[in-house]
Amino acid sequence: MRRGMLVLVLLGGLGLAQEMTPGALLQFGSYLKKVNPASYLLYAAEAKDYVEVFEPFILDVRTNEERARGFIPGSVHIHISQLPDRLAALPKDKSKPILVYCGTGHVSAVAAAYLRALGYTEVKNLNGGFRAWLELGLPVERP
Repeated sequence: MRRGMLVLVLLGGLGLAQEMTPGALLQFGSYLKKVNPASYLLYAAEAKDYVEVFEPFILDVRTNEERARGFIPGSVHIHISQLPDRLAALPKDKSKPILVYCGTGHVSAVAAAYLRALGYTEVKNLNGGFRAWLELGLPVERP
């Protein structure tokens, strides 16, 4: 229940919860109860090896301003508010690994949950986000 409420608070902050029907919110909450956090969290210390071994689709859900300050090499930028309208930019194969990140890992957690609810089975959220990536001195590209 607590995890479901946290996501609803996050969704509300993004303006998404107000647009969902009560039934859709309940269904999303039921889905969240089934998700094991260990199955979707990826710590920055593991991220470099994960990217090299699994070659995931890397999804940056940050703002344009955040992206302009640097990004993970090879990442595709789709702001979280645009994600529902840009699903065609994601891999067609729903079993393809996807690594989602934002600035701190909070917004990308919502995006990862959304993608998992859509049937993407190998979605990982970068715990600590781009900030954690930077703290470890991992590679960064700048526009």
